[in-house]
Amino acid sequence: MVGKAVAEIYAKRYPAAYSTRWLQGWLAGCNTKVGGDYFDFTAPDLEGNDHTLSKEIAGRVALIDLWGSWCASCRKHSKELIPLYDKYKDRGFTVVGVAREYDNADAMKTAIKRDGYPWLNLLELDDRLGIWKRYGIGNAGGGRFLVGRDGKILAVNPDAAQVEAILEDWL
Repeated sequence: MVGKAVAEIYAKRYPAAYSTRWLQGWLAGCNTKVGGDYFDFTAPDLEGNDHTLSKEIAGRVALIDLWGSWCASCRKHSKELIPLYDKYKDRGFTVVGVAREYDNADAMKTAIKRDGYPWLNLLELDDRLGIWKRYGIGNAGGGRFLVGRDGKILAVNPDAAQVEAILEDWL
């Protein structure tokens, strides 16, 4: 509570300061735990069309998959989700991928084609949107957040078996 109060006061006094944005991101990251709320954002797809996460996952159990074309373990985990997506997508499950890329999206396009991700993938180019920081994984390669229909985080970095077990309970 103290951190939140300080952030609000500081933000009013120094709204454009880098430290204000850092503090707000840090506080948001503290909430990315089971039972916490997911962080909503708007990001572009590969065609440049903006998508707002809350609109994409409304009314569904969703896995927010933060990955990068350069992150082998991220891609391995993402590929393991494809059979679950195919099995549960018609029952109210979705996946939204967000690739953290640098300079351009060429490697992301290649990875999506090679790995065969069938879900919506958005682009976080050069950390401009601060999505990783907002999810509390600013220095990580990626992460996964399973979110219930109510917007609460059900699991952080679950593997495919854990996702399926939760989906069996929720869908």
